[in-house]
Amino acid sequence: MRHLLSNVAIKPVIICRFLVIGIVIIASILRIWVYGDPNLSIAGNDTPSYVESSQVPLFSSEIMTGRRLLTTNIVYKIFEPKEGYKIIVNGSLATVRRDFQPGFDKIVVLQLILSIIGWSLLAFIISEYIQNPWLKILSAVTIVAFAYTPQMADWDSILMSESLTFSRFTFLLAILVKLVFSIYKDSNSKISIYIIVWAIAYFLWTFLRDTNLFTSFITIGMVGILLFSLKYRKNKYLYGILAFVAAVLIIGLNTSSNSTRSLVQLSHVYNDDFLHNTATVSTLEKLGMPAPDSAEYQDWFQKNSSKTLIKYMLIHPGYPVGKTLKDFPQAFTEIKQTYFKMPYAQSRELSMELGNALHPENTTPFLLDLFLLLGFILLAVKNTNERSRPWAWIGIWLMLTASITIVPTILGDTWALNRHALFSTVIYRLFMWVFSIVIIDIALGQNTPTEKLSISQEA
Repeated sequence: MRHLLSNVAIKPVIICRFLVIGIVIIASILRIWVYGDPNLSIAGNDTPSYVESSQVPLFSSEIMTGRRLLTTNIVYKIFEPKEGYKIIVNGSLATVRRDFQPGFDKIVVLQLILSIIGWSLLAFIISEYIQNPWLKILSAVTIVAFAYTPQMADWDSILMSESLTFSRFTFLLAILVKLVFSIYKDSNSKISIYIIVWAIAYFLWTFLRDTNLFTSFITIGMVGILLFSLKYRKNKYLYGILAFVAAVLIIGLNTSSNSTRSLVQLSHVYNDDFLHNTATVSTLEKLGMPAPDSAEYQDWFQKNSSKTLIKYMLIHPGYPVGKTLKDFPQAFTEIKQTYFKMPYAQSRELSMELGNALHPENTTPFLLDLFLLLGFILLAVKNTNERSRPWAWIGIWLMLTASITIVPTILGDTWALNRHALFSTVIYRLFMWVFSIVIIDIALGQNTPTEKLSISQEA
């Protein structure tokens, strides 16, 4: 009788799993079909810098310290044709149609494949750790709809780092969810293969954008906190993760400090925020900056502009605080790409309207995230549900990751804020939808006798 009851309890979980897989497959097919020829691409003003940066020797210091970072350098080096890349259409100059651009076709196809893999895996893994069958399906539908509306999917055709940033992060986030629940359920669980896959994904994602490196501070802190618990203190995997992330952080800080790639962004900050203000110029000159119109200025700028900017922020904390508060709401606006236009189709109009609902261009997602996160923290403290603590850990890590990357994005440049901050604002929006579903699932699962059985089967 007990065996029969167990089969009855497990069966809905299996059915939902296959339904989720079906949803993910159908959504992926629609994603490929609706958006037209996947070989078409569009360049931006930054695209030539990706090409040029990738042309250094693979095993050289320049591959890490050049104008662009390691991961995009490797991608553009691997797919470069013998005759070289040829930019035909540049969407930064005018909003035009996508076109076939020799060499770049392989890159955008790769971006599409990685995007589908990353978002599909995230939808599947998230659904695995939701108990209610209807909410499992809702979570999968929400995530793929979030990912495959034009606000996100269009970036797969653009020859910059955004698409790879989104797809690599969703992939590593999916693996991280699996790791967190596995370690929480059994601190001695065998998860070596997941650790290796996560580490590779984390390394490649970190070296896509400079601000991604700041996530290592959060990861080290969040994993380190777990070691204060007797339950995790002897877990060798956590020590391995700490050592790995610390190594990534050291490598990143070292290569970043030896790179000149931040000079373009720093010139925007100085020219737009500092040099037109007499009082600010006077303060900077006291900190060692020569007169902006002097012969020594350019040499000083290359060597000392970043250090002087940090000193200025420490002396005048009102500047970084005021700038962050002023530009934070703006970072959420105008997230739709403006590089290319698509032929009119009713399906695109409908998906754009759905995207407008899923990607609100205001700070509401951030405020709602704070309320949701507070709820998860309170649930974790009370620990009335076996899933509240791992979800709270994941939620805190996500919110801190989004926040620690958006602040240097705002302070580090004055141009294209919406695009540069897109990674962080996407996390805020995704958090709003996913964690709303999760907290409803936890509420519905309170005091459910079969909860432990379902979790054991899903994990």
